[in-house]
Amino acid sequence: MPSAKKIKNIILSNCVPEHERKIGVEIEGLYYTNNKKRLPVNKGSSFSAKELLDKIQLNGKAFSYSLEPGGQLEWASLPSIDLWEIQSQYDQHMIKEEKICKEHNINRLFLSLDPFFSPDEIKLIDSLKYELMHNEFIKHAKYGPWMMRNTTSVQLNIDFTSEKEANEMAYVADAIQPLLSILFSNAPFIKNEPVGNANMRWKIWSNTDPHRCGSLFEHNINSLDSIVDDYADWVNALRAIFKYDSLGNANFFNGTMDEMILSDESLNELHVLSALHQSFTNVRFKTVLEIRSSDRPPRGFELAPAAFIAGLLTDKNNRKTLIEMISDWTDLDYNKLFQTANELSFSAKGPGGRKIGDWLSLLSKLSLEGLDRRSTLYSIKNERPLLETLLNDILMNGPMTLQVQKNYMKSGLPLDSFLFESGLDSKINT
Repeated sequence: MPSAKKIKNIILSNCVPEHERKIGVEIEGLYYTNNKKRLPVNKGSSFSAKELLDKIQLNGKAFSYSLEPGGQLEWASLPSIDLWEIQSQYDQHMIKEEKICKEHNINRLFLSLDPFFSPDEIKLIDSLKYELMHNEFIKHAKYGPWMMRNTTSVQLNIDFTSEKEANEMAYVADAIQPLLSILFSNAPFIKNEPVGNANMRWKIWSNTDPHRCGSLFEHNINSLDSIVDDYADWVNALRAIFKYDSLGNANFFNGTMDEMILSDESLNELHVLSALHQSFTNVRFKTVLEIRSSDRPPRGFELAPAAFIAGLLTDKNNRKTLIEMISDWTDLDYNKLFQTANELSFSAKGPGGRKIGDWLSLLSKLSLEGLDRRSTLYSIKNERPLLETLLNDILMNGPMTLQVQKNYMKSGLPLDSFLFESGLDSKINT
């Protein structure tokens, strides 16, 4: 069987009935020592991110943990139909995390970009896989090390019911991801300075590796009826970064994903899954659809992006409405929107000459209506409260990136004092 067909089969291997559709959420965080340095990632003379991971995994629930290349801890939920169940899981995680951080004098920042340090000041995790990724990224663009060591996000994984629905969800999600990035931007500082109007995490991801990052549209994966097919063909032709052996160890592989997949028939499925994890588009397929364009929100609002996207993508009425709207966009509309997302302005023009703020208001209205219908469809508590407070605040006062900078300028405090000691998170959206 051709490798592209194998990739497609894996993508579609987990289709579920509508009433069994589940959502999974992954949330990353930044951790610091009590002297305001990044928590070292590798084990050494002081408490490290690896030891944090070891401790937090002890007696863990069904949800799981991993470390990003710069020591960012990632919490991954158990998939659930109900986002309130995921919120309950996250609350359990935070109780455990609070206890460990207090015991070891660990500080945290609930931001999507390290505000203080450059990548060269943050040691890369001791992992050949991440070393290979680093070496690959620096060949192609300047921000790969920033993405790996300095950023955090919220990622949403959504089941789909069929190939047709997978195509539709990816089509909509890819088109609106620049708008999602603007709406949930939460990266106010870089190298001890305010970022101004820059949407920095979006800019960093846009300049990580043009061959395997960015939007599906930028890779000509934009036909509503064939996105899964086109995505499988595209992944198949990518150059591999690494290949797993029978023990699960990553090793360098010099060749395409197709060649990597065919290199060992006994590990075929493992290699296909590995290939899918070596694509880093903001919207990507695994055995679910993963949306990766949102910054990590302020503390207490971690599930807001998940609720926003769920209200849009899992609701048939909203998908139909958005497909009709997006189908009218020209290539110029798409390209301009991707560029516009580099800056945070609700007054900038988006597709069809409509202001970005108007597009965000429209998406917000549709999302909340979609959450209402999800509540009825799945017989669950309405998920609106997970989103609505933060959403209304952002639509009225601008993205958190701008709000936090404004509060910082008013405070008159040094940046480290403002972030670590002024109760920043308690002053947001209350």
